[in-house]
Amino acid sequence: MGSRENRTGVFELGQNPELADLFRVALRGLSLSLRTHTMGTVVAYNPATQRATVRVDVLQVIKNLAIPPSAVDPNPTSTQAPVILTDIPVAGPRSGGGYLTFPLVPGDTGELHVQDRTLQQWTALGQATDPVGAFTHSLADSIFHPNVHADTDPIVPPTDLTAAVLHHDLLIKLGRAAALGVARVTDTTSPGASMALWESQVTAALVAMAALFNAAPGPILSAGPGTVPVFPTNPPADLGVIATASAKTLTE
Repeated sequence: MGSRENRTGVFELGQNPELADLFRVALRGLSLSLRTHTMGTVVAYNPATQRATVRVDVLQVIKNLAIPPSAVDPNPTSTQAPVILTDIPVAGPRSGGGYLTFPLVPGDTGELHVQDRTLQQWTALGQATDPVGAFTHSLADSIFHPNVHADTDPIVPPTDLTAAVLHHDLLIKLGRAAALGVARVTDTTSPGASMALWESQVTAALVAMAALFNAAPGPILSAGPGTVPVFPTNPPADLGVIATASAKTLTE
């Protein structure tokens, strides 16, 4: 039976282990206890603190001392329940006063980056500090990076090879106080207040001209009966405003 089938059997000590066997088992134990990165799934997220409760998805397998080894199973093991980590910082692109965030909901997946020393002092003070805690490479000292997904949940449709794409199924905001829809090339415009007034004046003037040429009584915009009408001049700057815009992409 190969080591892949019985998993850790190759790291079990025989009846008369040699020095190389001792080193191999010791290094295996050290590797198993040294956590660096692993996969996780969001259980809950606090947008005010930007911290999450995350389930560790790579389960721990330990030796089962309650089951004696046998020819069929020379190294009995048991799989442990998932570890649930609480109060885990969530990382995202940020520099100076700028940042990019996405809604984080239960079921979102990503990587847990395990720090080599505890983060408690640094996150509390935000400056160079003694880690205080003696633990190293603890899962509790992870930072969650929302990113990678399982093969069962790819981005659909396939990623665009011709352009960078910023997408969200619900809403995209450009600026934290964004509330106005972004105008697009095909969106229509409507006249502003000044433009509407100017249009009504032009209309009235044209009606007055027609009435004058027909020898009707003086128009509304004339100085008196039978005189030349007064035409509005200098059209206003606000000739129109966007009447429709994107309901999905908002800006400040």
